[in-house]
Parts: sequence; C-alpha cells; structure tokens
Amino acid sequence: MRLAAVALALSLASLPSFAKKSSKKGPQDGQYCSKNEVGTTTQDKKGNTLTCKADKSGKPRWTK
Repeated sequence: MRLAAVALALSLASLPSFAKKSSKKGPQDGQYCSKNEVGTTTQDKKGNTLTCKADKSGKPRWTK
C-alpha cells in the first residue's frame, strides 16, 4: 500500500511538467490577433513589422 501511495505521489508531482506551457512567442505572420489590435503594428521576434488587419473572411490576422 505504501508503494502505491509513493507511486501516486510521484506521478502527481510530475504532472505539471507535462502541462502545456503558455506561448510567449509574440505575434507571427498569419496568426490571429484580437479585434482590439486591428490597425496596430508591432514587430515579431525576427524584427519584421506586422500589422493587424482583417483577412478576406473578416477575421483579424497579423500580416507583413
């Protein structure tokens, strides 16, 4: 029983390491942006200037 309790404790302790990490990569060309950001410009991690504007279907996306 102790062995099962130890195994359970170790498996629960390792679960956060398997959780999906939040993406802090910043904007990338083609990704969606929020409606609040439409008309704004920013730079990606490579230094390219990206503008948030609506695509053909009206959804806001980052474009070069």
